[in-house]
Amino acid sequence: MKKKRSVAVAFVVSAAILAAVPVIFQGAAIEAAYPVERAWKFINRSVFSRVAGFFRGAEARAENIRLKRELAALALDLSESADIEAENVRLRRALNYIEREKNSYLAAPVLSRGGGAAAVRNIIRVGKGSLDGVCEGAVVTVPEGLVGRVVSVTLHTCEVMLLTDATLRVACVSESGDGGRLYGILSGGSEEALLLKHLSGRDAIADRTRIVTSGEGGVFPRGLEVGVWLGGGMVQPSVAYSTLEDVFIRCVK
Repeated sequence: MKKKRSVAVAFVVSAAILAAVPVIFQGAAIEAAYPVERAWKFINRSVFSRVAGFFRGAEARAENIRLKRELAALALDLSESADIEAENVRLRRALNYIEREKNSYLAAPVLSRGGGAAAVRNIIRVGKGSLDGVCEGAVVTVPEGLVGRVVSVTLHTCEVMLLTDATLRVACVSESGDGGRLYGILSGGSEEALLLKHLSGRDAIADRTRIVTSGEGGVFPRGLEVGVWLGGGMVQPSVAYSTLEDVFIRCVK
C-alpha cells in the first residue's frame, strides 16, 4: 500500500513539474525579450522620431520655399498687369491726341536724354528725322502741354530742346479769368518750376491759373499749355520731362 502511495505522489509531482515547465519557460522568454524591446523602444523614440522629424521639417521648408516662390511670381504678375494697364492708358491718351491732331502731328519715341553733349540735360533725342519729314524748328508737344522745339535733325532722329533750357524763349499769356491777362516770356528753369520773365499786364492773377503760349512771334502756335501760375514769376510745368516716352512733332514737311 505504501508503495502505491509513493508512486501516486511521484506521479502527481511529475505532472505538476511538467505543467509548470511551459509557464516557466514562457516567463523566461518574456523576460529575455524585455531588454530587446526596451532597446527598440529607445531607438524608435530617440532615433527614428528624430529622423522622421527631420524629413517632416525638410518637407515643411520645401513647402515654405515653394509658397514664397509662388507668392513672388503672383506679385510679379500683378505688377506687370499694372504696368501694362498704365501703358494702355498712356497709349490710348496719345492715340486720342493723334486723332485730334492727325493732320499736323507726328508721333516719335524718346530714344535718350542729354543730346550730343553729355553735359546737356535739357535736350532729348527722339526717333524721327528728316526722312519722316521732321524739320529744324519744329514744335514738340505731348497731350499735357508744350515740350520744346527741334534744334537739330538727322535722317532718322532729331534733338529737341526742352522748355527748361534758358536759351529757349516762349511768349506766354495767362488764361483770362475775370478779364485780366498776364503776359511774359518763358525763359528756362527746372522740372519743378519754369521762369516767366518780362511780365506785363495784370500780374495779380490767381494761383494755379493756366499759362499757355500766346502765339506771338509765330514760332509756337497759340494755346499750348506750359504750366500753371505759382506766383512770383514761377510756373509749374505741365509736362514731366524726365519721364517722357513719346512726343509729337508738329512741323512736318
